[in-house]
Amino acid sequence: MSHNGMASIKFIASEARTIFQYKNTRTKVLKCCANIYFNKQCLSKKFIPNYANVKLLNTSPAAHITQKKVHIMRIKDEIKFLYKKKQKLNNYLYKIHLKAAQEWGNSWYTILDSVIESTNLEIEKNTKPLIQN
Repeated sequence: MSHNGMASIKFIASEARTIFQYKNTRTKVLKCCANIYFNKQCLSKKFIPNYANVKLLNTSPAAHITQKKVHIMRIKDEIKFLYKKKQKLNNYLYKIHLKAAQEWGNSWYTILDSVIESTNLEIEKNTKPLIQN
């Protein structure tokens, strides 16, 4: 098995459709999990990400309190949305897994190991800076 996982296994596109569907969906699930983690860290560290930075024109003390509540509510709503998205992706991933296992038989588990390794490396590379902050 090569360093980047699937590179050592060659398939023609029509053969590998379910494999690539599985790999792409698994990548989306992992990215969704990373986004959930990021948003939870923002809440715990009281950091406001750009997407949640809502500006109010009023600068009164009451407006500042409202603005903080809006930021927190926006982040919490994003986390809820991400959990729903993750659930849908996991359901789809499960269906693809069953289909691929049926198509590939015992070979599927070797392919699956390669897919898991390559997607984990890809996500780890992309989320390391996020986690270290």
